[in-house]
Amino acid sequence: MRNATKQTILKLLARSANGQTTLQIAHDLNLSRSATSLYLNQLAQQNLVLKQDTYPIIWQINGAKQSTLTDAFQKFIGVQGSCHKMIEQCKAAISYPPTGLPILIHGNSGVGKTFLAHLTFEYLHQQHAKCAAKLVVFNCADYANNPELLSSALFGYRKGAFTGATQNKTGLLTQANGGMLFLDEVHRLSFANQEKLFRFMDTGEFQVVGASDQVTTAQVRLIFATTEDPSKVLLPTFLRRIVTILELTDYHQRPLAEREALLRELIRKEGARLHKNIQVDEAVFQQLLHQQLAGNIGELKNQVQILCAQALQSQQSQSQLIIGDPQHQGINIMPQQVSQPPSGFNQALQQKLQQQLQQVTAVKTLQDLLWHFAESHFTALNLDRTYTWRSLQQIITDNTQKIMGDAQLVQPFLQTLMIYVMDFSNCFNKKLMQRFRWQIQLNTPRLVLFTQKITIQIPKEYQKLLRFLLQIFLQGQIVEDLPYQALLVAHGNSTASSIQAVANQLCHAYLFDAIDMPINSDLQEVILKVKNWLAERDTAKGVIMLVDMGSLTQLYKSLKPEIQGELLVINNLTTSFALEIGQHLLNHHRFIDITENAKRLFQTKIQYFEGFSDKQNIIIASILGFDIAQKLQQILQPLIYPDLKIIVMNFKDLTELLQHARQEPDYLKNTKLILTTSYLEKKTTVPTFNLLDITDEEGDLTALNYKLQQIINPKNLSEFINRCISFFSKKGLSEKLNFLNPEIIIKQVESIIEKCERRFSINLNNKTKFNLMIHLALMVERTILDSPAYPVPVALEQLQVNGLNFYTNVKDILHFIENFYHITISDWELYILYEIIIG
Repeated sequence: MRNATKQTILKLLARSANGQTTLQIAHDLNLSRSATSLYLNQLAQQNLVLKQDTYPIIWQINGAKQSTLTDAFQKFIGVQGSCHKMIEQCKAAISYPPTGLPILIHGNSGVGKTFLAHLTFEYLHQQHAKCAAKLVVFNCADYANNPELLSSALFGYRKGAFTGATQNKTGLLTQANGGMLFLDEVHRLSFANQEKLFRFMDTGEFQVVGASDQVTTAQVRLIFATTEDPSKVLLPTFLRRIVTILELTDYHQRPLAEREALLRELIRKEGARLHKNIQVDEAVFQQLLHQQLAGNIGELKNQVQILCAQALQSQQSQSQLIIGDPQHQGINIMPQQVSQPPSGFNQALQQKLQQQLQQVTAVKTLQDLLWHFAESHFTALNLDRTYTWRSLQQIITDNTQKIMGDAQLVQPFLQTLMIYVMDFSNCFNKKLMQRFRWQIQLNTPRLVLFTQKITIQIPKEYQKLLRFLLQIFLQGQIVEDLPYQALLVAHGNSTASSIQAVANQLCHAYLFDAIDMPINSDLQEVILKVKNWLAERDTAKGVIMLVDMGSLTQLYKSLKPEIQGELLVINNLTTSFALEIGQHLLNHHRFIDITENAKRLFQTKIQYFEGFSDKQNIIIASILGFDIAQKLQQILQPLIYPDLKIIVMNFKDLTELLQHARQEPDYLKNTKLILTTSYLEKKTTVPTFNLLDITDEEGDLTALNYKLQQIINPKNLSEFINRCISFFSKKGLSEKLNFLNPEIIIKQVESIIEKCERRFSINLNNKTKFNLMIHLALMVERTILDSPAYPVPVALEQLQVNGLNFYTNVKDILHFIENFYHITISDWELYILYEIIIG
């Protein structure tokens, strides 16, 4: 009885990386504290457990003695998790009488194939199985280029069998007789040797090289390993005789908890080797944890050793080795710790919970059960707070705080939740969660959306269970009877979400969702994001949106078809406005009342804009770039009438502005003239003028003078024209360049223009050539400076010039300049080039 109790204590400690106190062990095993203390001290005297001089005392398994407690496969990380089924298959195959079934271990380099083979032999040895006397290991790659030599190594040879065979030599099968033979890289066996080997697998017989008249027998368990696809490198007849194929996944594909355990074990082994505790900076630990390595665990081991070697150079005399920044939060790993990920520490508790879960059919009953079970059994637990545990908890806390302003909504049950996830996950199978899924979705749709938001960054292996348990524990905590959906939209990294957090916190409810848009997002991108948000929600009662900018007309027209109910868009997003709307939602006010109140409170914000600008203005935009428009402003500013305002904008913004103006005729009523360096496709009531017309010797000077006299005093007109001619000349181009050599780039762009004319069989006028020259030169500078590119409104691959594919040909023409400056020209720049060429 005492020995059985001690074994139970050892098994309990073996599954706790950070150890447990006497009281915790006594509680888990239903023992008295004094009896537990007695057993623990006896185990310590036997050097099976370690006693830490802390208060209270912490007991840990002695890592060096752990292998004597359970079967050898307990050392294989994942044996209770993702690899459980595989290990059970391995046990069954290798134990099959009389000498096991052949096993093939398949996986990429560094995943642990050799380690698994050695554990398999160790397991056989522990079980006192037949043919477990010795392990012979051979890598077939060593003789891959000499099949005959490989055959002699495998089967042995007789004296005189070939030149150099001066004496008899036993082969690997004979050496492994009564034991196990592990052939690594078995795909390097020739087909002839595979045929010889599968004969042995069938009969237990083989022929020694040079002894064809004599049959030799042996009893050997066989394990093979390969990095290649077995169906492509092994004979079908050979492969058919391998009943069990074990698949080992890459390091980055293993569950997060197992990756953590693998990493901890590698660090622990280095600590044992150096006789030091090791502290790893959490940032370094996280980087190692999430790497995708070609060499998998083997390469990870090398990285850990390099980090330890680098740290050891400056910390030889220290008892603890610190990897990374000592000021950062670190993860402490002691040589004696066990690195197996947390698993069900108490099988009886798991079975008890599973039995109770089978009887539950209602969500509220399930919530009560989980609370009661936790209160009854979790109070004295001190489960391992691993990095995985803490990182999952941090994600939920941070995301809840981002939406609600604080994490009070989840804090009361977060520890309990994590215990269920990390130690009782097997109790919540797919069938159980499916039983409650439709109840939860039907009755608490807002809760479902909320839990999806706060678990969006959770690793997939934990995501479903975490969402399910959050939906159970948060029952009744999320307002479901809101009259309308509410959304905040703003440009900036966190503008909308910051207001969302404050408004939800002060209203003490999850009322608002938020969409943060990048600063350079256009209206169509905003509309697309909002449409995706609407698709996930019931909009039958209505939707209220607070936005920071954008045309109300376009927003309304674009979004209204997506909404079953009413839509109110308020073009002003502030915390006070959000709080005002929040109170209306909580008070269940009618939609029409909210609208009327909004008109009264936000009168200047929800009415349509009466115009683009309240002052008489000129708009300047250039397809050649914003900097060109700014320089044109500098030329024009001292020459125009003083009551006029110059507005400079990106060419893309101008096209959107004109689209808006077509829907609101008076939108540009104060704009006197639009100046560009290209012709506009979109028609407008505002006069427009392409400044490159000034360089056209055959241009209509009368029309030119008439348009310019609307903004420039006639006495300044000739000066303006002369400045523009100079600006658009080669000399002017040289002055526009910031760092490129004008002589070189001008020759290069002239060559490009000439090639374009030849390739597309076109003749460009001087004005278009000027435009192209400026665009191409500045395009190279912009690309070198990594200036932002805009989305292209058309499919470039479909554009044609004179029946020729534009994209393919122009990429070919520009190839030399991309190589010369080591750049890649964006599709946006190519699109502008196309627009200039076609005029």
